[in-house]
Amino acid sequence: MPIEQLLLTLRARWRVVVSVFALTTAAALIGSLLMPREYAATAEILADVDAPEPISGSYGPSYPQQTQMFMATLADVILSDRVVDKVITDLKLAEDKDALALWRKDTGGKLTAKEYFAQGLRKHLEVRPTRESSVVQLRYTAASPQFAAQAANSFVQGFIATQVELRSENAKSNVAFFDASTQKLRENLEKAETRLSHYQLENGILNAGERYDAELTRLNELANQLTLAQAQRLDTSARAQQSPSLQGTAPDVVQSPIIQRLRTELAHAEAHLRDVSIRVGNNHPEHQRAVAEVRSLKRQIAAETKQVVRDVDAANQVNLEREKELHAEFDVQKAKVLAMTSKRDELNVLQKDVESAQRAYDVAKQRLSTNSLASQINHTNVTLLAEARPPSRHAKPKIRLNTVIGAFLGLLLGLASAVVWEYFEPRLRSPGQAAQVLGLLILGSMPQNRPPLTASLRTALRLT
Repeated sequence: MPIEQLLLTLRARWRVVVSVFALTTAAALIGSLLMPREYAATAEILADVDAPEPISGSYGPSYPQQTQMFMATLADVILSDRVVDKVITDLKLAEDKDALALWRKDTGGKLTAKEYFAQGLRKHLEVRPTRESSVVQLRYTAASPQFAAQAANSFVQGFIATQVELRSENAKSNVAFFDASTQKLRENLEKAETRLSHYQLENGILNAGERYDAELTRLNELANQLTLAQAQRLDTSARAQQSPSLQGTAPDVVQSPIIQRLRTELAHAEAHLRDVSIRVGNNHPEHQRAVAEVRSLKRQIAAETKQVVRDVDAANQVNLEREKELHAEFDVQKAKVLAMTSKRDELNVLQKDVESAQRAYDVAKQRLSTNSLASQINHTNVTLLAEARPPSRHAKPKIRLNTVIGAFLGLLLGLASAVVWEYFEPRLRSPGQAAQVLGLLILGSMPQNRPPLTASLRTALRLT
């Protein structure tokens, strides 16, 4: 429909538009006035998300996602059966005759009274966590302002009590578990300590560390002595093997001071014998004395050489015996140290068992103490920030808003009614429309002789 024709249609059928607009607006106003009044009471609680645990000292969620999950969980707990049951008990709905009569009327016994009341309470409660804040609003809507405030406050108290119960119940169950675990771990610790004590008594171990160190030091000393004895034995053995074959040229023989003195004397005696042989004959007494002296010195040197060889053999034998003794002592000490090492390893294993059992017992005991304290805590990180009070004005219906919406809808319906009426009962309202519909040339038109729209409207209003 062209704009000109639409405007002409609305001008002609303005009474329809005004009537539909007035009726719709009046219906919205009257309906809002006849609707039952509902009152909304709001209570606010503060959930201290970042508060540390009173026992462990650990802090709560530190990331925004964790905080959102915490607040969502908090809302779910508020609407849980456990909290709702506390609210039903606090409001004494099961004892209210009017509430029970309403339950029978609405359900006919298909639902239990508890389920019916729980559905109603959840339906009228709105949990609204505040954005970027730890404040949560609990808004309860009811026909009575007093009941709305009482129900909102009951939800807050029931939620706080449930939070305390959940913490204490969890801690109490943990106390029972850790109590049994502590007893068992204590028995394990006592058994480990008993095994360690028996092992120390059986092996005579009082201070294993100091005794082991002393025996190890003794073993090192014997090893050093054995090494030195073996070196000495090898030296004397080599000298003993050389002495019989080399005789006079053997190092021990050459280095002997007695043999050196005797050889010096022999050299002088031989020189004297040569001198005497030049001067006198062989049968001369002086010559015979010189020969006898040379022979005597040679016999002494031979005897002394044999003595040096025997001394070297004796020294070699002594070193050999010393080496055997030290080797035997070293073997005994080595076996002793090895035995002590084995015992020490077993002792270390037993000591580690004791230490491990002690640590496990200490941890369990600490957890038991922590949960025992936690089971006695009667507060939580949720605090009542603002108590719900009976509202002075109703929240529903919103008369002004409903009237405005009704007026807007009435205006739309009025315009639509005028257009629809024109569609079913069309009229020629302009020369152009007549020429278009009839297909004839318009020679002229006569103006309507009637009052304008505003004057007609004033006349209609005066008549009504």
